[in-house]
Amino acid sequence: MVLLAVYFLVALYLHYSYVPKPDPPKAALLTGPFHKLDNTAYQVMVPQIDGLADFDSGPTRSTITVLEDGRPLGSPHSRSKVSNGSYTHWRGSGITNGRTYSVTWK
Repeated sequence: MVLLAVYFLVALYLHYSYVPKPDPPKAALLTGPFHKLDNTAYQVMVPQIDGLADFDSGPTRSTITVLEDGRPLGSPHSRSKVSNGSYTHWRGSGITNGRTYSVTWK
């Protein structure tokens, strides 16, 4: 009986003192290498978000937002020409403009 009472006291203490681990950060700095695709489009590999990527049967699945100097770039899920701030996140010489690029995701 005493053992059962001790068990419940410990269980009660642990229930109220447990602090869950926070979710891992959902952001990453894009550090390159950046591969130039054409005059306005670049590609960079980010393996930690590969599982969130769009694919043929889920062309708008990706939840990433690409940031340039902390400001979101527009038009995600661009299927054809990627330019003028649009971007796409698909599986599968570098930017030297002095800006910082990063991504966030849900």
